[in-house]
Amino acid sequence: MRIILLKFAILFIVNITYSQEIKTVNISGNKEIGNREILIYTPKEYSDPTTKFEVVYVLDAQQREIFDAVHSTIAFQNYGLRPMIVVGIVSDNRNKDFLPINKHPETIQEQAGQLGNASNFSEFIDKTLIPYIDTNFRTLPTKIGIGYSNGGTFLNYNMLIKPDMFDAIFSIDANFNYDKGQLIDKLENDNKLKQSKIFYYTCQTASSENWIKNSETFNSILEKNTSMTIEKDFFQSETHTSVYQQGVINAFKAYFRYQFFNSEKLIEYFKNLEDNGQYILSKKELHRTAKLFMQFNMTEDARKILLNFQDKLSGDIEESNDLYALFETGDLYFNLGFKNIAKKYFLFCESKLEQNRDKISSEFYNFGKGKIKEKLLLINKK
Repeated sequence: MRIILLKFAILFIVNITYSQEIKTVNISGNKEIGNREILIYTPKEYSDPTTKFEVVYVLDAQQREIFDAVHSTIAFQNYGLRPMIVVGIVSDNRNKDFLPINKHPETIQEQAGQLGNASNFSEFIDKTLIPYIDTNFRTLPTKIGIGYSNGGTFLNYNMLIKPDMFDAIFSIDANFNYDKGQLIDKLENDNKLKQSKIFYYTCQTASSENWIKNSETFNSILEKNTSMTIEKDFFQSETHTSVYQQGVINAFKAYFRYQFFNSEKLIEYFKNLEDNGQYILSKKELHRTAKLFMQFNMTEDARKILLNFQDKLSGDIEESNDLYALFETGDLYFNLGFKNIAKKYFLFCESKLEQNRDKISSEFYNFGKGKIKEKLLLINKK
């Protein structure tokens, strides 16, 4: 059936293709930060000027594969539900950027003196980079931070000193051994995270026994002393070098499942945005969301989403020459029991079919006419 409908659709869809874009900018910080190269990925959906996007901040973007792994994973894992802007931060001296000032003298020797700029780096992201992105791009308040190895160490350090900077943190095989477990001591003695609602994903490999032990200690304190949502992975078959890609995939899967593929969370998320005047969910996005839940056989969730935004269901049907999308939307409402709205869409689809009659073959006209008639008969029987 879907294959036939796709044939029907080809005749009416105006195909305008927009591509994703990656641009590079340079942003100046203080003397310790210098002039930073920043990579900014915008998804193809950014071409729609009515939309806004969550932002993902990725450390270690000087390794392009680390940056690319993030935006490509989002495209594969969220099924078009929430495309995101991805910001990559380049570090020429990553350990100096990522590691906080040491407490133990021997740490300087261990790191060859390359450490201690983490607080400046945090300030740069918070006070310079994030405001630049929010000013120059259409962003939503939600921010995700991703760090790997010592980049993960930085994100955990930053979480302890600035718990409100990120709404979600993906800590990929972070180094909790640094400075004899400095982050563990800081978490135990100066915990600003007690009321935090951060989504926290962490994964580790078997780099060393002490590496795992310190990670487990840090995680157990988080679980005991905070309200954070914590997802953990341990990769026995991955190495520290190979784990990044799998960690990013699992992190996004867990986050999307938590925040967006959960109808209650999703409804709460958009209601809060609307109540705070930060974003208005469009009818098009509402339809796309409900259709996605239907594809996963989550019928009651799809219905719940539509019912919670009933004010968007009324009014005129959005103008469109995409008869397949119109028919599919009518079918969505029909399958969820909104027969009056479904009827409006099928009748509108029928009128568009008539308008295009001289542009299509009789075969496709008759097919379309028959499918619409079939749906209208079913509606009138109920």
